Amino acid sequence: VLSGCAPAPEIREYTVESEHNRVFTSEMIRDQFPAIPFQWGVPDSWVAGDNDQFSKMAWQVRLDGDAGRITLSDLPGAAGLVPQITRWRGQIGITADPNSDPMNGAKTIKLDGGTGTIVDLRGEEETILGMLLPVKDKLWIFKFRGRNKLADAQRDSFRAFCKSVRISAGE
Repeated sequence: VLSGCAPAPEIREYTVESEHNRVFTSEMIRDQFPAIPFQWGVPDSWVAGDNDQFSKMAWQVRLDGDAGRITLSDLPGAAGLVPQITRWRGQIGITADPNSDPMNGAKTIKLDGGTGTIVDLRGEEETILGMLLPVKDKLWIFKFRGRNKLADAQRDSFRAFCKSVRISAGE
């Protein structure tokens, strides 16, 4: 049996310039952080919430110890309405009849600058209220999710919020 050791590898040291010292020009910021193409009126009872990996904006509302979450996010326009609504049904435990129309109950809403689709999905314990709004190459998603009692109390506020959405003139 033969064994041996190779010479010790050379230790190399590198210095990398910190990215924290980068200066952003307005074009770099616009390219890396595109603007949300909307204006809206937020109900007084909603407070700013923490964004997650998907949301561009988030709010929270409370009632009797229950908290609901309202988010604004976007997907590529090709994602489509039906897959999104189907996914939401699954999130709150609504089993779909394969013969039913997934868009059953969805309503269109005319907005300043576009047309959205409003959905109201009620599961046994939770409700999702949503508006899906195609703008250019994106599908923008306005979503409320919370326990049924809280959703019942916030339904009118969420709808008023959706109706207040105005698409910016540049979009």
